[in-house]
Amino acid sequence: MKNRLKASVLAILTLLSLLVSGVYAQEALNKVLVVVNESVITQADLEKRINLLELEYRSAGQQPPTRRDVAARLLEDMIVDSLLLELARRNGFAVDSGQVDFALSVIAQQNGLNVNQLRTVIEQNGVSFSDYREDLRRQLILRQLINSRIGRTISVSDQEVDEYLAQNPVAANVADRKLEVAQILFAVPADVAGEERLEVRRLAEDVRQRLLEGWSFEAAVAEYSSDEQAANGGSLGLRTASQLPEIFLSALKNVSVGGLSEVFESPRGFHILKLVRELSGSSALIAQREVRHILVRQTALLPKEQVRARLDRIRDRIMAGEDFGEVAKLQSEDAGTRALGGSLGWVDVGGFPPEFEQALRPLTVNEVSPVFETGAGLHIAQITGEREVDVGENLRRRQAEQAIRGKKTQEALEQWTQSLREDAYVQYRVAIEG
Repeated sequence: MKNRLKASVLAILTLLSLLVSGVYAQEALNKVLVVVNESVITQADLEKRINLLELEYRSAGQQPPTRRDVAARLLEDMIVDSLLLELARRNGFAVDSGQVDFALSVIAQQNGLNVNQLRTVIEQNGVSFSDYREDLRRQLILRQLINSRIGRTISVSDQEVDEYLAQNPVAANVADRKLEVAQILFAVPADVAGEERLEVRRLAEDVRQRLLEGWSFEAAVAEYSSDEQAANGGSLGLRTASQLPEIFLSALKNVSVGGLSEVFESPRGFHILKLVRELSGSSALIAQREVRHILVRQTALLPKEQVRARLDRIRDRIMAGEDFGEVAKLQSEDAGTRALGGSLGWVDVGGFPPEFEQALRPLTVNEVSPVFETGAGLHIAQITGEREVDVGENLRRRQAEQAIRGKKTQEALEQWTQSLREDAYVQYRVAIEG
């Protein structure tokens, strides 16, 4: 009996010890490190940010710094973020779950994953997926606020771009020129020779002559070509010169864009090539869409539900046959595009805000989107054209402008956040070693 009683007492003491240690551990995580105005930053908050930072380093294939090295710096970043988020809340900036989901899908796609695979990678690195989502939501809100307060005030002149390019020269681009080639292949089996093979060549020469006289290349491909690309008009797609056979390059040596090669022979048979287009090694193709939209904003007198219902009715009228542009001139509240029938012009794919891009992504040309929401209000949109443009040397200027704009934005942000920091109430509850 005494032994059983002693064992029971020991079990109770052990249980109490575990409970007490658990309470202390929980208290350690909930320990307030800093008070920022009416908000607090706890040890648990700091631990989450350290975990996220370590995930970033590992994703980049780098060794994360020690927690001791980054704790103090991260805490200062969290103080600034707290002030900015407080300001964002007061000014009505918010991000819904759909916007976070879209951002997650973009991140996953950039890493060659789907969202479920991305989640697995995040959790395998010791980060809660819910913490990752919440951090992403925070970043999106901060981006909205910064773009609103700073982004629109930043300008970059042509002279600044010229000076940047002069100070940051790049080596000459030695990449291959790019060629889009279409072909007609008159296939001849390897064991065919003599007069029979010569007859196929005569046919190819005759077809080439008819093409020079105006016969459609696509029609000739459909009637004669044995190549597997015949269904695509014989196009081999856009390729660098190094991706084409040397015999093709020799045949195209003196051919201008739109012209035809002479008939030439390969082990597969006889060929006629058409040079569809040619781009220099410094060329860069950018996909663009021509887009128009109708914008309606909610107000105190016109809540979001009524705006959405109104746009649904407008969309129904367009789907029934009314002209999108004429309706936009009467209904859109975007003063900059209303007179143009809602036209936003040609815009690079990916050039719109994420919410707008998400609505455009599934659309085909002339299809009208469902009603969707951005920070500007509620919209319907339509893609009226798609194209690829060669931005060539303009790409370097655009990249230079982005670099200058980024630097100016960072400088303005640092000045603004320093001002917010000086005016805020910040009380450290514990000392963080740097």
